[in-house]
Amino acid sequence: MTTSSAADPPLPPAEYLPSPCPSKAALRHVAVIVDGNRRWARAHHTDPAAAYRRGGDRVHELLTWCEAAGMSTVTLWPLSADNLRRDPGDVGALVQVISEVVGELADARRWQLNLFGNTALLGRGARRRIRAAARRTAAGSGMAVNIAVAYDGREDITSAVRSLLAEQAGRGTAVADIVDGLTSDQIARHLSLAGQPPVDLITRTSGEHRLSGFLPWQSAYSEFYFCDVNWPDFTRADFDAALLSYDRRSRRYGQ
Repeated sequence: MTTSSAADPPLPPAEYLPSPCPSKAALRHVAVIVDGNRRWARAHHTDPAAAYRRGGDRVHELLTWCEAAGMSTVTLWPLSADNLRRDPGDVGALVQVISEVVGELADARRWQLNLFGNTALLGRGARRRIRAAARRTAAGSGMAVNIAVAYDGREDITSAVRSLLAEQAGRGTAVADIVDGLTSDQIARHLSLAGQPPVDLITRTSGEHRLSGFLPWQSAYSEFYFCDVNWPDFTRADFDAALLSYDRRSRRYGQ
């Protein structure tokens, strides 16, 4: 795994960045941890709801940039399971914006939306709205957009193992045989994002240099780019800088 951040050698000025930025190593799947909304709100002396809405508008722009760069898959993480322990008012405002944005993305009829995470932790109304919106895009043929809502990476792995064991037990396989035959590929087939391209690049905004439980299994060979900008202020120049950083990498996959 390779990381990059503002501490790396400076990138060229934005006006010299390619747009879109081609990569020697094909970039098919980018994941973004959309972080820093509350910090943006504090810096601008406004409430978190305003920051969430501004951040929601950024999602439309990001997906357009990813389309232009020729990506097939984008994964977004706007809400972790841990976030649900925050102030109920903040959580309610964020869930409301997520519900609105998912509906707007579905109405655009440009992308195939896939929700993952423990959406059962959301209120019934929000859960129904976002699931219904995602279903409206099932027959589409555009770029795949995964949205992690109430997601916990450790629970993702736990659920995958639980599903695999239930599948094998349902076939009447003995426990000893399940243990002897267990492989990482079997587990991977039960994870969120199974069957999708590997995650090539994970970007996190807000300056935090950690994944916080995001896609721990799927990110084994991902490249990382950490951006100091808070999500509501993320621009095309920041996006191009992330792609250019990726383009400079030499991906060896542990070899």
